[in-house]
Amino acid sequence: MLILLGRGHTAKSIATLKGLSVAAVNERFRNARRKTGRASSREIARLLITQENRHELIDLASDPASPPDLRRPDAPPLRRVSLLRRWSLPMIAAGLIAVALLAQQTAAPPASEPTGRGQPLVADILSQQQQAPDMAALHAEASGARDPAWSPATEALLTRRYNAILEPADGVESLGVNCSATLCEVAGATRLDVAGDRVAGLLTRLQDVGAREGIPGLAAHLSHFGSSPARPGEFVFVIYWRKA
Repeated sequence: MLILLGRGHTAKSIATLKGLSVAAVNERFRNARRKTGRASSREIARLLITQENRHELIDLASDPASPPDLRRPDAPPLRRVSLLRRWSLPMIAAGLIAVALLAQQTAAPPASEPTGRGQPLVADILSQQQQAPDMAALHAEASGARDPAWSPATEALLTRRYNAILEPADGVESLGVNCSATLCEVAGATRLDVAGDRVAGLLTRLQDVGAREGIPGLAAHLSHFGSSPARPGEFVFVIYWRKA
């Protein structure tokens, strides 16, 4: 009966088709509302029609002989409900939740203070601006205990390599190399009057050191290029090499 209601029939026309009284038809509608918790018989009928159409859309229905058309002649044509329309709101909600989770970011840990002895330039950079904790730890390691045989020889090797790529127009006034027993630190700074294109060329050459043929016994570990609040306008660099 609810199917007939969803197809446009009234309680009176349904009673005529089924050979029942209008009161009996309405009583069955009340029982359906009570069992489903719905407030409207037509709402239940629409849900049944939607479910029937959905089975047809996903090809779950069998192919029995076509039943007689019980719809009223003046009833509007049936509309098929798209599965995408049925599930669009839950899918949109799930997508928004996923975007919110992906947008979360963790805060960077606070920087630690540099420790140990070291080159004044590096200590100045670390004290004037916030640095990642690993760079402060590297500075402390490079300033630690030395290997009497390895440290001086490696310092001389790195000094030769970096002096070989420096040009007078680069304006590098200070170049320091310091090696502990396991890590080497190379630091330098330019003059204030060095042009921007010269700084760009210097940066490229610094990054190329050891990139092609490598440096025997060393592995590139970390590099810092930029400036320091204590040395405004100057280009500074700190490069770490670890004993291989």
